[in-house]
Amino acid sequence: MRSESSLSKRGRDLTSDRLGPNAREATEKIGLYNGPWDPETNPDGLINLGTAENSLMLDDVAKFVNEQNINFEGEAFDYSEAWGSLRLRKAVSGFINTHFHPHSPTTAANLTISNGCSALFNALGNVLADPGDGILLTRPCYIAFGSGFGLLGGMTPVFISSNKIDQFTPDILPQYEAALKSAEDRGIKVKVLVLCNPHNPLGRCYPPSTLTAILSFCNMYKIHLVADEVYAMSVYSESDAPFTSVLSLDWQKYIDPTYFHHVYGMSKDFASGGLRIGSLWTLSAELQRAVTALANFHHSGTVNALLACNILEDKAFTASFLAKSRQRIAEASSLARDLLDDAGIHYTPANAGFFLWIDLAPWLREEDGEDEWIRERKLIETLIGEKVFIAGGQMHNAEEPGRFRFVFTREQKLVREGVNRLKKVCGIVGRPKVAHK
Repeated sequence: MRSESSLSKRGRDLTSDRLGPNAREATEKIGLYNGPWDPETNPDGLINLGTAENSLMLDDVAKFVNEQNINFEGEAFDYSEAWGSLRLRKAVSGFINTHFHPHSPTTAANLTISNGCSALFNALGNVLADPGDGILLTRPCYIAFGSGFGLLGGMTPVFISSNKIDQFTPDILPQYEAALKSAEDRGIKVKVLVLCNPHNPLGRCYPPSTLTAILSFCNMYKIHLVADEVYAMSVYSESDAPFTSVLSLDWQKYIDPTYFHHVYGMSKDFASGGLRIGSLWTLSAELQRAVTALANFHHSGTVNALLACNILEDKAFTASFLAKSRQRIAEASSLARDLLDDAGIHYTPANAGFFLWIDLAPWLREEDGEDEWIRERKLIETLIGEKVFIAGGQMHNAEEPGRFRFVFTREQKLVREGVNRLKKVCGIVGRPKVAHK
């Protein structure tokens, strides 16, 4: 067996915590529990409120697929096009044209399919930048952006701090400028900015005024804008800004087409994380050729493609499914807010996605050390010890310790039990309801 010292530098990087906690070790540590929670068969199992998936719609996807009576032919098991069959690319393009309302219709010719959005981030990190180049990310941000672009591509995260400014307004642009200048002062050449709309983990959408400001910013500095809109159809309320796709804007007024790229996938809106379908739309022929060259390493599989086509081509089903999903997400969100309010736990306003950004800073313990980030990690360990998992803010590059991404798209009884365990860890007996602006 090869010792670690015999690995290449890249191999040693992959074993380090340079890009965050080792996912396999963390998962297997959590896996020491005796299975997932079930109130009857496994009451001591783990409550998972950390993985962002819509469990409320899994059975609906399975039911639809089972009713298709798909009779696979031999060609369903050949290699097919690694960058996505023409049928699948047409199905994805048609879905985007119907639901994202692009200013100019997308076409199959401008789409590349991969086995999930993370694989696309990996490919983009390899072809849009050189190792050490920067990627601009808001704080907090989705956990896997840094590793997606950096693990193999070697890109360096450059975080945009909000400094108490609402990052969904154009007022945030000076902070983008400050982050860019800080990177340049450190010798980092920023090549990419990732726009997560709706935002993960904040659960909010960007209004058109902010989107156009970001487009103009990227154009001014020749930065590639990668718009990740994977939660586009999971906006369950218009209490805040509704979803506006960047594609729906007359975006070519603001940015050179070769610097704008759009990513979407079926993992979130279609509760199909296991299907592994992600799409990249770009008008840059050069970028498309480069990503296609890597497609053999990120092939989503022909069987997966056929299942995805059956889902996306059935417009009546997709419309009904998405409407039902939004209703269930809204109901789950309402329950989670009521439970958190009753516990006196604050959260930020949100109207999209599967999660709330909650504040557990009041329950970080002084006895766990002077460093509040260490206190946050200790709280996570204590929560896992009580068999409840919630992703901490440090994993999301939060600006302040004590913030957590609370995923609520689970069965009601599971969410209730999870909050009960959270209250137990924090010593919350009963508190008055709190107001959220």
